[in-house]
Amino acid sequence: MAKELGITGTQLKTWRLEIEAFGSMEAKRRQKADAAELERLRKESKRLAEQNEILQKGEQANATGPGAPANAVFASRAVK
Repeated sequence: MAKELGITGTQLKTWRLEIEAFGSMEAKRRQKADAAELERLRKESKRLAEQNEILQKGEQANATGPGAPANAVFASRAVK
């Protein structure tokens, strides 16, 4: 193949190694980007779960009726 290209076998090997190294660097770059995205998504998921919990507690407090104390739901369960 090197003869067909008019280059030495060493030059062809050098190019092949450079291409492999670049592919390896590209794979590492993609891995880093994927890891960063995964971390971002985990943080977002945690934040949304916390917000959801706050909303659910608010709904429970509102279920006892207007004017009822926010902890009335928990107090009514303790009385039973």
